[in-house]
Amino acid sequence: MEEFLEHFKERTRSEQRWLCEVFEGVRQQLYPLISSSVGLSVEQLTLSVLSKVQRAAGSEVASLPVSYRFVSLSELTRQQHTPCCSSLTWSSAQYREQARRALPNYRALARDNILLMGYLYDGPAAGASDGGWWVRDAGGAVSCRLVKSSPLWLGRLMLFPTWNYIPQNAPAGGGYLELIDPPVCVTPEAMTFDPGGSLTEAMSVKRAAELLKQRCDAQVCVSGQVSVISPLLLISGRRFFCLILSEGDSAAPVLITEGKHQYWRQCVCVGQYICISAMRVCSLRGWAGHHVLSVTAQSRLHPHVQTQESSEDPEKHLMDTDSHAPDTHMTSHTASCSTTSVRKKHSTLISYKGLITKVLHAEAGLYEIDGKVGLCLAYQPLQERGGGLRPGAEIQLHNVHFLYRPSPFAPDVVLCACLCSSAQVTAFSPLSSKVEVCGSHSPLQRHLLEKNLGVSQYLWLCYCQRVITERLCPRWVREERVCVVAGRLLDCVCDAEQKTDRKRDIYREMLQEPHQCPVTTYCVSWPCVVLWSVRHLCDWMSSEVWSSLSLSSLVSPAAAHMTCAELNACLSWSVHSVRLTAAHSQPLMLVGVLELSSTHATLQIKDQTQTLDCVCVQTDQSGATTNSNISTAWLGCLVCVQRCTLVMERLMKTNFPSWKHLDQPNYITHKHCRLYLQFCVSDLIIISPSAAMSISLMEKKRDQTDGREADQKRDRRDEGDDDPLRSACVSLVFRLNSKQGVMFRNTSVSADAHTLQMGFTATVSCLGDVQLWNNDPKNRRIQTSETDGRETTVRHLHYTVSLLYSGFYSASVCVLQMDLHFGDVCVRWFPLLHPGSVYRLIAHNTEDVSVLKAESISARGGVKLLSNPALLMKHQWRLHTLTHMEQLLDTQSDVGAVMSVSKVLHSSSTSEIVSFYGVISQRITLQEEMGTKPSIQSVTATKDSSVVEEGLKIRLTVQDSESAGHMIQVYVDLSCGPYTPGLLQGATVILQDFHRKVSKACNVYCRSLPISCVSVTGLGSVSSGSGGSQSPPPMMLLGEWASGRTQQCIVGQVKGHIVCVLSLRLQWMCSLCGSTFRQGSCSRGQPPCDSSCGVFQAEAK
Repeated sequence: MEEFLEHFKERTRSEQRWLCEVFEGVRQQLYPLISSSVGLSVEQLTLSVLSKVQRAAGSEVASLPVSYRFVSLSELTRQQHTPCCSSLTWSSAQYREQARRALPNYRALARDNILLMGYLYDGPAAGASDGGWWVRDAGGAVSCRLVKSSPLWLGRLMLFPTWNYIPQNAPAGGGYLELIDPPVCVTPEAMTFDPGGSLTEAMSVKRAAELLKQRCDAQVCVSGQVSVISPLLLISGRRFFCLILSEGDSAAPVLITEGKHQYWRQCVCVGQYICISAMRVCSLRGWAGHHVLSVTAQSRLHPHVQTQESSEDPEKHLMDTDSHAPDTHMTSHTASCSTTSVRKKHSTLISYKGLITKVLHAEAGLYEIDGKVGLCLAYQPLQERGGGLRPGAEIQLHNVHFLYRPSPFAPDVVLCACLCSSAQVTAFSPLSSKVEVCGSHSPLQRHLLEKNLGVSQYLWLCYCQRVITERLCPRWVREERVCVVAGRLLDCVCDAEQKTDRKRDIYREMLQEPHQCPVTTYCVSWPCVVLWSVRHLCDWMSSEVWSSLSLSSLVSPAAAHMTCAELNACLSWSVHSVRLTAAHSQPLMLVGVLELSSTHATLQIKDQTQTLDCVCVQTDQSGATTNSNISTAWLGCLVCVQRCTLVMERLMKTNFPSWKHLDQPNYITHKHCRLYLQFCVSDLIIISPSAAMSISLMEKKRDQTDGREADQKRDRRDEGDDDPLRSACVSLVFRLNSKQGVMFRNTSVSADAHTLQMGFTATVSCLGDVQLWNNDPKNRRIQTSETDGRETTVRHLHYTVSLLYSGFYSASVCVLQMDLHFGDVCVRWFPLLHPGSVYRLIAHNTEDVSVLKAESISARGGVKLLSNPALLMKHQWRLHTLTHMEQLLDTQSDVGAVMSVSKVLHSSSTSEIVSFYGVISQRITLQEEMGTKPSIQSVTATKDSSVVEEGLKIRLTVQDSESAGHMIQVYVDLSCGPYTPGLLQGATVILQDFHRKVSKACNVYCRSLPISCVSVTGLGSVSSGSGGSQSPPPMMLLGEWASGRTQQCIVGQVKGHIVCVLSLRLQWMCSLCGSTFRQGSCSRGQPPCDSSCGVFQAEAK
C-alpha cells in the first residue's frame, strides 16, 4: 500500500484515508478473481479503478469522489434493507428533478453514494449458468438487470456508474441490481471470453431457410434481423430459448440449448441485427416435419448493429384504446354458457411501448401500463425477482396480443404476451416500490398450465383469488390453498364446453406460422360472474328494502274504508324478496362458510366481512321440499351459492290517520328490517368440505362401490393410524324425540345475580352406553359396541358394512330417555336438531365416561318423579348427525307424531297440545295492546333488539298441504325468544307443542306456548307485499259447502244469487276512535276526539 500511496503524496489526509479504503476493497474483493493472464498487480488494478472512477464522475485530476464509499456485494445485501440508488454522474439538481417526476402515491428512491464494482458472469458461481447476468466479487454475487448488454462484457471487471438496488424479503434474502448506465470496463481485455476464432462466411436468412428444407450436416453461420425472441424456458430441468431471424418473407428459427450461451437472451432484442456462427440443422421431436438451426458449443454471437430498431416502429402501434371499436376482430363463433352465449374474438399481434403505472398482481403477471392498458405476462415464465417490472419503468413489447374487453375485471384493453412475445425494460424505475418474490411458477400460473385456461378465464381466476384472499384467508382458507379454491369456483362458472383438453404446444407457439397459441382467440367479457362479499350483500339489501318500499302497495284496495288501527296494522310488517340473480346486472355468486349463530339460533353464512342468517331446507330428488333435516356435516363447509332468495322483512311502527296520508313519511315513528337468505341444500356447491363432510361424502361413495373391499382397505389403514396429536374423547349415540322452542329463561349466575339466557330442552333416547375413543369418530359409521349397552374402549376406528345391515337394532336394546338442556351459546345447535334423527354427542379431551351420564333427581316423601334424567350441554361438546342411520332405524315409537291441519281440525280425540304441519297462506301482525305489562317482570336488562322483537305477535293462517280448503288460525308470540325467519306466505312449517283451543263460535285455533317450536321445512314462492294477501280458496257448490257442517273450518268460494237482504248498515266512522263521524269531525264527546279523518263503511246480512 505504501507504494500505492506514493502516487498521492500531495493529497489531503482525508483523501489518503479514502484511497486506503479503495485499495483494501480492491485487494480483498476484486483482485482474488482477476485472471493471471491479465498480469496486473494490486497496485496497478487499483490505479486503473481510480482512473475509471474519476472519468465516470467527470472529476478533475485534482479531486477525488471521497463522498462515495467502497462497498462489497456482501455488505450491500447484508446492510441495505431499503431500495436505494447511486450515481457517479448525477448532480443534486438532476436527482431532485427526477424525484419531482414521481408517479402519484410513490416516492423517488433514496440516494446513497456507493462505489460499486464487480465481475459480470452468467451465473452466481463458476459453472452455474442460469441464463441471467450476475455481479460477483470475492464476497458474493448479486443478480442484475441491464437495459442493454454485450457478450463482450462477460467475465470482465466492471465499474457501475449508475444503478438501483432493490432488496427483497425472500427466504434466501438478498436483492437485485438495476444497472441504469452501461458498465465501464476496468481491465483492458476479457478474462475468460473466447471469441472462437475467425468467422466463416455468413449466409443470408433466405439461404438458411432453403437449407432448412434439406438435410445438412455442415455447420453454418447465419446473419439476419431478430423478429421474434422467446423468453427463457426451463422444462424438465433444461433451459433454452428460441429466436427467429428474418429477411423479407424468409425466416430461420434458431434454438439455443447450450447452457453457456443462454446469457445471449439478455444480449439480443427484436429489431437487432446479429450473426451466429457454428450452427447445425436439426429436427425437433415435438415439431414433426420441421427443422431448426441449433447452436453448438463452438457457436458465437456477433452483434452487427447495436440495438438497431426494426423497420416497424412500435410507436405507431400506440393506438387510441378509447376509440377502439368493440366489434374489432369479431368472429362468428359463439359458445354456450350457463346463462348467456359467449362471444369470441381473434386477437391481433402488435408492438407497444409505455410506462408501467401499477403492479396489479405480480404473482399473476398482471400490470398496468400508461394508467389504462393492462399487461398479462402469465403465459410466459415469471420474471425472476420482478425483472425490473416496477411502477415507473418503461417497457417495450413486441408481438403481444391485443385484447379488447376480455374480462370485466380487467382494463378494457389488455396486452397479453405468449411464448413468441418479448417484453424488455428500456428504462428502469426511479421510484421506491415493493417487489413481490415468488417461485418459478406461482400457484396461479401452475393452474393456468395444468388446466390450459384461456386469458378470459385466467383473468377471472385472478379476480377470484384476490377476493378469496381478502374475505376468507387465513381464517378459513390457508394461503397455499387459495388458488385451489379459486380454481374450484372457476369450474362452477365454466361449462364443460368452455374447457379444452388440448395441450399447449410450445414449439408451434414460438416458431410456427401462422401463429397459434392459447391467446389467439379469447372470450369477450366472460366469465362475468361477480363475487359479492357478505357485507356488500347486506348493504345492498339494507338499501333495497327501503328504496323498494311503497306504502300504497302494502294495503288492499279497501284502504279508503280502513280505520287508523286497521291501516297501521297492515303497514306494521311487510316483506320484499329478490332473487340473487336479479340483484345485479351481471350474474352474482356468494361464497362463504356455513356456521351456527349462538345469539340468533340460526344457520349463517359468513366471511371475514360480516354474517347473514339463512333459512335452508332439504329437497328430495324430484326437487320438492321434504324436511329440514340439515346435517351437521355442513358446518364449516366453504360453499358457493348461485341460486337463492334475498328476503328483506320490514317492521314498522306507524300512526297514519288515514290512507290519504300515506305519502307523508313523518308518520313512520320507527322502522327496521330483518335480512336473510333462503335456499335449498341442492343449491349449495361445496368448494371446500369440512372434515365431517369429507367423511360423509366418502361413506356415500363407498356405499356406491364394493363396500366390503373398501372397508377392508380402510380397516388396514385405521389399524396403523395412531396419531399422537389426537386426544381421547367420549361419545354417546342418541335419537332426538322432540325439542322445545328457544326462549329466554332466568338463569342464576350467582347467589344474588340473575340474568336472561336463551335455552331449550330436547328429549332424546340413548341407543347405547357412553364409549371411550382414542381419537374423534366424528360422523363415521356407528359401531356395534355403541348400541349394545356396554362401556367399551375403541382404540381404532373400524367400520364393517355387513354389521349395519345385520340388524343390531334389535328389540332387546335398552333405550334410556333423558332431557338434554341447551343453554347460552349451545342454543346454536337448535336449527340442526330434528326429531327422529340420530346424533353422536362427543366430549373431547377427556376419558371420563361419566361426563355424558344423565343425572336423575331423587324422589322424596313418596312423591312420584315424572321427569327424565337430565344432562346439561357444554359449549365445547360437539354434535354429529349420523345420516346413514335414518333408513336403518325402525323404532320411532318415542318420536312425537306430527299431524296434518285437517286432523287437528276434525279429530275429536286430539289432545290439547298438538304438533302439526301445513303451508302458511297468510300472515298478519296483531295490534299491540296498549298499557299492558307482563305480570312477572324479568330481573335482567332489556333483551337485545337485534335478536328479539319486543311485543311482536302474529297470526298465521296455515292450510293443509293436501287439502287447500282446510285452514287453521295460529297465534304466535315471537317476543319470547329469538326472531324466527322464514315465516312467509307459501312456506311449509312444522308447529310443535301448540295449544289447541276452541272459540265460542266453535272455531278451532292454536296458540303458542313458551315451549312451542316453529320450523320452516319448505320454501314457498315469496312475493313482495304485506303478507296479508291470501291464496284463493277452492271453488265449491253452495249446497255442498252448506251441508258440510260435520267438517268445520272449510274455507271455499261459492257462487249464488242474493234472494233476501236481512239488514244493511251504511255509516261514516272516525278513523281514529271508531265513533260516528259527522260533518267533517268526530262526534265523540268524552273524551273529545280531534280527528278530522272519517271512513265510510257498509255492512249487510
